[in-house]
Amino acid sequence: MISLLVSGLTLTALCDVERAVVLDAADQIETAYVIEAEAQRIASELRMLEASSDVSANCSVKEAFASNLTKDIRQVSGDHHFYVEVTAEQEDNDWIEEWRQSGSTMGQGITHVQVFEGNIGYIRIKSFFELEAAYPFYRAAFDLVADTDALVLDLRDNHGGSPETAWPLQWTFLEPGTASPIKMESRIEAVTPREEPSVLWVRYGTERPVFVLVNKDTFSAPEAVAYTLQTTGRATVIGESSGGGAHMLDGGTALSGGFTVYTPTKRPISTITGDNWEGVGVIPDIQTSEADALSTALKLARSAKSTNQDLETTD
Repeated sequence: MISLLVSGLTLTALCDVERAVVLDAADQIETAYVIEAEAQRIASELRMLEASSDVSANCSVKEAFASNLTKDIRQVSGDHHFYVEVTAEQEDNDWIEEWRQSGSTMGQGITHVQVFEGNIGYIRIKSFFELEAAYPFYRAAFDLVADTDALVLDLRDNHGGSPETAWPLQWTFLEPGTASPIKMESRIEAVTPREEPSVLWVRYGTERPVFVLVNKDTFSAPEAVAYTLQTTGRATVIGESSGGGAHMLDGGTALSGGFTVYTPTKRPISTITGDNWEGVGVIPDIQTSEADALSTALKLARSAKSTNQDLETTD
């Protein structure tokens, strides 16, 4: 019994810093998380976690502790944009910089451009890299499909990236001067409609059919594209329900003990639905398996092309 008590006291001492990190994270989330009522609930549950033995599980290894705390916060909140990392690692192992560098090996996210039989354009985007680096690739892709009769935009397995690239992509398919389909909501800033962006490549326009493919691994910025084009009636969404991450991050906040927490502080709200896709995902207009999504879209695109041609002949 004595040895167990000594062991317990040693473990508690080892975890003092990490317990303070949990409390710091709870305070930050309560102050800044985009949904105030949820912020209070999440903070309360984290403080209960700090008081339990669970927080001690991996506190002797900082990286493991950060990973486990990230999982705990995501489970408590249901919001998968939260994460915690070891601050000291950022200088030696900056994953954001690594992600930026990876863009040069994958077409700045555009991994496949093709014109299928029947003059159906196809663009696959696997990540939204920053606009300054990405726009020449978007310009080349949309030049290639500029004269197609319909377009399939494939956003499957796209885990997100820069909203400043996703935003003009949406406007590629909308009429210039259209009222903004999205407003931004924050606890610390006034609600404002997003301004119409400059589109640095040829617009596909508003008349030709567009089909957007999504799956369960479509998350965050690509969901914004799919949701906006769906709710404006500009595109048909095909595939599986997407991941459900609408909330947006700013910079991280330093915590005690050499940790940083990233808290979602903004969320887009559709001016059409008054809602977004957080937690539920973008629900496809046509639900298919992963294997059937592209063939379904191509079939519909060719059918839509035939219908349009018949209407033109009748006119």
